[in-house]
Amino acid sequence: MSSPTFFIHPPKSGGSTVISFFDLNKGKDQFTVFEWTGDGWDRCRAKLLQTRIGGGHQPYGIHRSLKTPLAYCTILRDPLARQISHYRYALNGKNGDVARGASVSATEALVLRGALSLDEWVGESLGGRNVFVQMLSGHPAPDELSLGIAKANLQHHFSAVGICENMSEFLLRLCAKTGMKLPFYFETNITSGSAKNIGQLSESAKQKFIQDNRLDYEIFEYAKREIQSDAHKSGSVFANALNLVHVIQAEINQLENPYLHSSVVFGFDEAFLVKVHGVIDRFDLAPINEYLRFAQGEARTFADMYDGFVDSVCDGVVSGWAVNLSRPEQSVRLEVRIGSEVIASGSTGAHRPDVASAGYPSAYAGFSIALPPDAPDGFHVAVAGSAERLHNAGVWRRGWHCV
Repeated sequence: MSSPTFFIHPPKSGGSTVISFFDLNKGKDQFTVFEWTGDGWDRCRAKLLQTRIGGGHQPYGIHRSLKTPLAYCTILRDPLARQISHYRYALNGKNGDVARGASVSATEALVLRGALSLDEWVGESLGGRNVFVQMLSGHPAPDELSLGIAKANLQHHFSAVGICENMSEFLLRLCAKTGMKLPFYFETNITSGSAKNIGQLSESAKQKFIQDNRLDYEIFEYAKREIQSDAHKSGSVFANALNLVHVIQAEINQLENPYLHSSVVFGFDEAFLVKVHGVIDRFDLAPINEYLRFAQGEARTFADMYDGFVDSVCDGVVSGWAVNLSRPEQSVRLEVRIGSEVIASGSTGAHRPDVASAGYPSAYAGFSIALPPDAPDGFHVAVAGSAERLHNAGVWRRGWHCV
């Protein structure tokens, strides 16, 4: 069985509209909205394993908390457009949801009170700095290394990445990767009100934002190149399918949409889905189905996913555990590195019943790796041939954990 699909939802990037696509394909209340509760992720995990679709504002790496491999997907947006959209959303009280009890951050509250200008919001990146790289790498404070990891994750662990401005293209490709059949949506949670009422953005604030969010611009351009390459490889079969998707989507957009300025995350009238399906059913979907058959024959293999922990470094030996979540019967090859240099290596295999008791799919996950006598300080532990590090894995200095 394929891994569940997890949609990483960057704020104000069209994610609520993407969720309508899952609703159209899987039905009401099948999409698992990931929200932290007092019970942790247990409720969300159970539903995700049942429905096989879910997501939220969580970064890459949640597969470790869920102890199961995932097929990630995500959507990006021009970084400045996303930042401005977030300001507008805060200014209008999140489409009125704040008045109905929705939470706001401290900076969003200042915007709502009129105490924070668009220039200040954008100039200081108060809607998030390098949000895309942060979420795609799983690094809370992204840097150049994070950018490289984000690119690698997109290559090896994401079934599809899309651009908000080209929603139909993204959903068509997502269908091909997930086995879903209907690359359509209805717009939801679009920020209401006029963009003219938010004030002027100075050139200095804009340029400062571009510089401060350079990593996000790089991953945005990287994603666009990958999407263009994929479309080119698919040739006319993709172009014909996309043309039909645009025609049908234009018809769907003519429906009176009760969710234009509200989110289907909080529930919706199933009768509206029936109306959307009624529009779709008027068309012959043969070009779309032809592309889906073509693309599924070109399916790529995802890299394995891991989790693990360094317990200690004592008497010249690094000890801990690691699990291959994708293939738990296999041992995990590990490397002790200083920068990119490998100074020691080893594999899992020692009996660790505590790991299995914690819900992981293997009890033979323990490892102990001897360090060379002349090993310098500042090493870390990672999965061999991968950028993935174990928890508590670096950087160590002998006898104590440094970072």
